[in-house]
Amino acid sequence: MANIAMIVSNRYDPDPRVQKEAEALVLAGYDVQVYAYDRGHEIKEQKEVLNGVKIERIRTKIVPYGKIFKTGIGLRKFRSIVKERLIEKPVDIIHCHDQDTCSVGLWWKKNKKGKFIFDAHDLYWTWIMLPNPNSIIRKIGSQILKIRDKKYAQKADLLIVATEGIGNKRGFKEIYKSWRNDIVVIMNAENNYPNSWKYPEEFTLGYFGNLRDINMFKSLIMALKRINKSVRPKLRIAGGGAEAKNIEKLFKKNPEIDVTITGRYSHTELKGLMDECSIQFCVYSSKRGNIEHTIPAKLFSSVACGKKAIVNSNSLASKVCEKYDWGWDVSDNDTDAISKIILELSDSWTNYSEKDQKNKFPYGKFENILDWDSQSKKLIEAYQQFKSP
Repeated sequence: MANIAMIVSNRYDPDPRVQKEAEALVLAGYDVQVYAYDRGHEIKEQKEVLNGVKIERIRTKIVPYGKIFKTGIGLRKFRSIVKERLIEKPVDIIHCHDQDTCSVGLWWKKNKKGKFIFDAHDLYWTWIMLPNPNSIIRKIGSQILKIRDKKYAQKADLLIVATEGIGNKRGFKEIYKSWRNDIVVIMNAENNYPNSWKYPEEFTLGYFGNLRDINMFKSLIMALKRINKSVRPKLRIAGGGAEAKNIEKLFKKNPEIDVTITGRYSHTELKGLMDECSIQFCVYSSKRGNIEHTIPAKLFSSVACGKKAIVNSNSLASKVCEKYDWGWDVSDNDTDAISKIILELSDSWTNYSEKDQKNKFPYGKFENILDWDSQSKKLIEAYQQFKSP
């Protein structure tokens, strides 16, 4: 079978989607090496093997999260080191996760005649807009990134995207289809966890994931403040990211919110964290334009752990929730509506018996078309077009 190098620009502790894909390929007989970027020198093990997946974390000078210029320099050095590794240990296929690793895949295709796969987890060009969607400079930068994205999408031997449309709401597939037609959709699904779901005694909102969108927490705080303290729900947050410290400071300035915040966690800790919440809060700032067409990974994680979620209205996630009864939607710009839905759910939770909490809040039947087993089969089928050397 072919040798694969996967490239990812995070520290890989591990990246759940990338690890799931890598493990599926290993089980299918492929040899998989992951090259990851430990920009903060945070992981002790620079080399390890996880369920058959070989991992090497590459370091440059420490690069703080959120620093665009320093991040660009660091990524350039990371990609250069990866190229050196590939020359030392050639592979048949380069599987690039997100746009910031694709230059390596295209270089390998042009110079070494290997295959180049572009796995678009997100609309990469929208991330630069997150800190300030009205910035002219950021808008220009976003357009430059979009042009690059188009080039990589068209040059790749295989294009994988994370979502497709439901009804009249477009997913990534429909957006990328203007650039090429042969697209494989691999949703970031989870297999159902054992039916041993747990729930806290008090109604608790959870947020477990990357802390990059401070505006969503500003809106959440405003909404929670509108709820009487005697019935105000608790909040449980876990994760790291560019805005992690600022978000923690934000809550310290609002001590009336009962919140517990912890840092980064591994995928194996996810189920335990989910047991600490009643539902997940997945209402992001919609100004950068990406949220409308995506399904947050934490929504799949939530339903796999027996928890519904509050998501953005007028989004692909809201369509999924409507179709499968996975949760509720609300506008991120309407703090009154956010407050109202949280209070309604809190009241319902308080009035439910323990049995009812388990029977009425979980999503019910886990639709097989959206579990990871079905998605991994699609990945292996897509890979079968590349004949072994």
